[in-house]
Amino acid sequence: MNNQSIKIIIRAQTSDEEFDYLMKVLSKMNFYNEHGYKIPIPEHPFFLDISKNLDLLDSLDMEKARAIFKTEVYNPQFFEKGVETIKKDIAIVEKAIKKMEQWKNWKFKLFPKYEVRLTAYGPGGSYNFNEGNIIMKTKKSGEFIRRVPCHTIVHEIIHIGIEESVVKKFELTHVEKEGLVDSICANYFDDILIDYRVQNLGDKKVFDLIAKDNIMELPEIIKEYKKK
Repeated sequence: MNNQSIKIIIRAQTSDEEFDYLMKVLSKMNFYNEHGYKIPIPEHPFFLDISKNLDLLDSLDMEKARAIFKTEVYNPQFFEKGVETIKKDIAIVEKAIKKMEQWKNWKFKLFPKYEVRLTAYGPGGSYNFNEGNIIMKTKKSGEFIRRVPCHTIVHEIIHIGIEESVVKKFELTHVEKEGLVDSICANYFDDILIDYRVQNLGDKKVFDLIAKDNIMELPEIIKEYKKK
């Protein structure tokens, strides 16, 4: 990256990573259904049967399932256009990270490296706040859930950064943390994330808390919000 040490790696998930992720997605299908996510899964009889009867996960022969996935489902070429699409606009993420560096004063967590892995499954984006990994769903056409996929990367980097210092500390609910991250993206980064699309599932009361001039007091703002 230019003028900064933080690296962003964009790649497809390997077949093993993709299979493990698919199993994790299937195990959380009830959660996704409850919160209104539309989750794609392989158009393959073996995995379609599991999605219709999630109890099958408890007795699933994982090695057999992994072998079927590797030989009959996984296709590395599926991800090529998605990788190209993200790399084209990666400067958006670089600019956003540069502005995030000042948030370290309130213990916003920045990693020296973020690995963005593309998947064919799951929600639009997810993250691992312990490792700084981001997983994003793409289509073979190179399309993502957002018109500008780098908006999702910034969204997930913010999730990672506030997970310990804000979300866990003040025990935010799922809809509260989504509202908060959307607020930061839409209200603070409005000059970088042009036409950022706000999700429907975020808490609107939290969304209205954050503006450009108060971001440095974010933990205190959330602390007061939770008191009320």
